[in-house]
Amino acid sequence: MKFRAVMNDGINIKELLNVISTFARMQKSLIINVQPTKLILQIETEASDGQYLWCEIDATRQEGFFSEYIMDGIDSEHNQIYMVCQATSFLRALSYVRNNAVDYVKLKLIKTHMPCLAVEMCTTISTNEQEVIMPKIQHSIPVTIVARNEWCQYDIPLEVGYDLSIAMPSAKSLRALLDKKKNLAPTVTLYATLNDELSLVVETEVVTVASHYRNLKCVPARTDGQTADEQLTNLSEASCRVDTKKLASLFETINFYDVVMTANVRHEQALNIRFDMRQNAFVNYILPATNFE
Repeated sequence: MKFRAVMNDGINIKELLNVISTFARMQKSLIINVQPTKLILQIETEASDGQYLWCEIDATRQEGFFSEYIMDGIDSEHNQIYMVCQATSFLRALSYVRNNAVDYVKLKLIKTHMPCLAVEMCTTISTNEQEVIMPKIQHSIPVTIVARNEWCQYDIPLEVGYDLSIAMPSAKSLRALLDKKKNLAPTVTLYATLNDELSLVVETEVVTVASHYRNLKCVPARTDGQTADEQLTNLSEASCRVDTKKLASLFETINFYDVVMTANVRHEQALNIRFDMRQNAFVNYILPATNFE
């Protein structure tokens, strides 16, 4: 097995830090799935929970997130690597880039007395019109290589059909709104309509509180490769009732630079929030519908 990836773009490096920071607040364990064309980072979830959070980074473009990307899986038939590490350990290894510019960040799977993900970075400082290359900063994060017969534990729902897809308002606006709503009721219902309106509604025995966002583009959702004539639904409105605190916790932790947010609603079944970042990378968060009062 072999894995080596290099990042040179400062914004991409900080976006990776932000992704790891978000995941570390949601769950202790981080699963890293290395594939020939992409790198997937995901949190560990219970199969019965129905909640999924993962980040997918395209590794096929040299001008994308990675300037260099080399991997060999466990064998030619199963050309992937699954490894598990502590999200907080990965976050600490990258923490230097939060307030400091670096020339590159290199990730490499190594084996000393145990498998580790090596994180290496280097910075150049200009002093008196001279550039001084500082010593390399290196961390080794212990990882557990997942056996092939256990990969199914980390399957993520890549092909989920949704009914409506609607653009979302700013994360800052939603963060403030959900912070208030989570103290009113345990669930919040999101309504998306083809009238380009998104509503968030909480209900209690005493009061119903609804917040409306208008002029947001809403279209019937389609899966990859599906044409306009093969839309999944004829619904003009779709709704999903989800756990308020779980949804609020996501917006409390995210801090991406340049992101487009979209909500995909499967009527009364699931809510998917997708964060499209620069350079063919995105974060997906799926919450199942809930019925508890």
